[in-house]
Amino acid sequence: MEEGSLSGMSSGASTPEPQAPFTPKFNVRLGDRVTKDGDCVKFTLHVSQNGLTVQVLEREYEDFEYLDHCMTTSQPSHGLIIPPLPQRSAVDPYNAEIQSKRLMGKGSKTLIADEFHKDSHQLQKYLELLLSHPVLGKNEKLHDFLTLKDAPPRTKVKKGLISRLSDSLDARKSSYPDSEEFFQKERDWVTKYQPAIANASDAFNKITFAQLRIGHQLEQIVTALKLSNCPNDVVHNKQFNIINCLFHECMDSIKNETEEKANKEDIMLGTVQMLWNHYIQAESAMLLDRTCLMVDYQSCNRALDKAKPNRKEASSVLQAEKAKKEAEVAFEECSDAARQEIKHFQRQRVQEMQDSVEQYAAYQLTSARTTLNTLSQALNQIKAINL
Repeated sequence: MEEGSLSGMSSGASTPEPQAPFTPKFNVRLGDRVTKDGDCVKFTLHVSQNGLTVQVLEREYEDFEYLDHCMTTSQPSHGLIIPPLPQRSAVDPYNAEIQSKRLMGKGSKTLIADEFHKDSHQLQKYLELLLSHPVLGKNEKLHDFLTLKDAPPRTKVKKGLISRLSDSLDARKSSYPDSEEFFQKERDWVTKYQPAIANASDAFNKITFAQLRIGHQLEQIVTALKLSNCPNDVVHNKQFNIINCLFHECMDSIKNETEEKANKEDIMLGTVQMLWNHYIQAESAMLLDRTCLMVDYQSCNRALDKAKPNRKEASSVLQAEKAKKEAEVAFEECSDAARQEIKHFQRQRVQEMQDSVEQYAAYQLTSARTTLNTLSQALNQIKAINL
């Protein structure tokens, strides 16, 4: 039997019933209040139900990490695309300096301020994705995370050597041809799209970093202009100081607008690209998990075919039939769940990316008009000076 075929397989013909619309049990909002004590950062969660606040909680990033671990390990079925946990921002001085040099340039001594507003936005989106998922939204660990005043006890999770070896062996199965055209096309699409969205995210980050560097350089220009005022003892000096004051006020406004533009664009499109970059990796992991189940199913079919001719070993045949049935059920359940997940995933990805790009384009026009207005006002004020 060929590697890509399955004996007696019916998953391709299975048609799961459409799932009823799922309504999240809770709504969650991460407030502006973020406290930092050394390397410990606590976020404030406002949890509401039916429009009424039921809990105001404090959670550390490590609590979110443990929740993510529970989400990925406590699911009863395969075929789910687990929303990705956002990466942790640099909080200690050493990593903050490394990140600042990466953004502002190796020679820069400026430290980028903590971006807790960005972290809060990403973590809120992570919780919203979990809550809106028809399976994950019912998870008891998620319920405890949002209802218990104290965070659920967490344990530090580390992958051991055996686990890493298992992941390495599973990854080798990703090249196996799929038995269903729907999943094969999805796997081919993921292979092409994953590096494309990663490159797009990196390119957008470079634009954001460049704007932050421009803002920093404008700040240096403003400082230099403020220090270049002359004594007001002669008429020409007074006129120079008036023009200089108008110019550095204009540059200061442009600096503030540039920094605000970089931050808003990062939230508007940068974080969305980063989210779906990691989300595609989660889908890839799910597809690999399904491929592993398919390979197991193939192996069980081959084992059963080998056991059937040997009628003397009835126990071996029964054992092979049992293993084949269990592998078949696991594979078909995974395929049915994965088919629904992929369709929902793609609809959500396209809609959110489209909304983000539209908002980004509209904001570009608004921002450009604001900058033009600032420069025009400064120019008109300078022209109005009686020299």
